[in-house]
Amino acid sequence: MYLEIPTIAKPETVGSNAMSDTTFILKLDNYEAEDIGDVVSKLENSFGIKFSNETFTRVKTFGELCDVFEAHVTYENYDDCTKQQAFYKIRKAVSSTHMLDEREITLDTELSALFPKHNRRQKIREFQTYLGVKVRILTYPDWLALALVLGIFLSLIAFFFDWKVAVIGLTFFSLSIRFAGWFGKTFLVETVRQLTERTVREHYSDIRRREMTVNRTEVVPIIIETFSSDLDIDKTNLTRDAKFSWA
Repeated sequence: MYLEIPTIAKPETVGSNAMSDTTFILKLDNYEAEDIGDVVSKLENSFGIKFSNETFTRVKTFGELCDVFEAHVTYENYDDCTKQQAFYKIRKAVSSTHMLDEREITLDTELSALFPKHNRRQKIREFQTYLGVKVRILTYPDWLALALVLGIFLSLIAFFFDWKVAVIGLTFFSLSIRFAGWFGKTFLVETVRQLTERTVREHYSDIRRREMTVNRTEVVPIIIETFSSDLDIDKTNLTRDAKFSWA
């Protein structure tokens, strides 16, 4: 989704020298429209809705953005707990694909105990198929991510010396990032509790027991959790009056 919002350059943005200050606190106005648009797109997919490009043109605060979502999530309301439903489904999926007693699987169970490293990717694919949603669980280790980013950076510098080498480098490291994502075995989350929370954030509508339903009291908390998780913003700074960079 493309978010049609006029962007305004800020003196302090993500990646600036301010980030080196350990007292620096990330807030909504440190992010540009493209960053906010990425989170909105993820929430669209999670809630199973679609906005037009003009939907957010007058939105200036986090509260106004939440109001837009609440107005568009028009499913039938049921006052049940989606996280509880997600946990039961995840527990059932793990139990069925690993031949384990469901009672042995709790919210605090470590994923590393359920998915051994030697066949981790295969077992997670089986788990995702049974669960019915492809929640992202694995990634590649931090050292590899740093190496790939450094490779892209050096490839960009190479443009000043030999553009052919630069293009080859960018192509190689870009493809490497994609392939690394396919073969990574490092967990993005560590426990069943964290997996449950991630699944609800990313697949809210699909993980609910009743299709095309919503618990309206959960909509805003899901939005807050997604913005906090994806943009590393403390939830206390995601108030209704919190302003975006274009406000």
